[in-house]
Amino acid sequence: MNCEQELTALRETIRNERKDKRITQEELAEMLEVSPTHVKHIESGHRKPSIEILFEITKILNISLDGVVFSKNESARTDTRKKVDRLLDVSDEASLHFILSVLEALREKEQAGVR
Repeated sequence: MNCEQELTALRETIRNERKDKRITQEELAEMLEVSPTHVKHIESGHRKPSIEILFEITKILNISLDGVVFSKNESARTDTRKKVDRLLDVSDEASLHFILSVLEALREKEQAGVR
């Protein structure tokens, strides 16, 4: 992936995550303490975010910096996967442990059926 493709992936990830969390560009700009135009320029590719702004965006959108810089191909993610990710994001620790145990049991069942 070349630099231009990486920047395109970066701006698309920021835009998609903002929209997924139902935050407007104006609201994000207010949280970042920048102008709405600045956010629009970042998302459109007319301006690159500073490292400070990038760190703040990851905090506000509750995403990892790796997820922004090394974004997954959004088209490869299914709607089901997106829904699961959203539910996991809002689950408490006890629920996450329960979900993990269910997934591990399902995986063991699958592996037993393959043998």
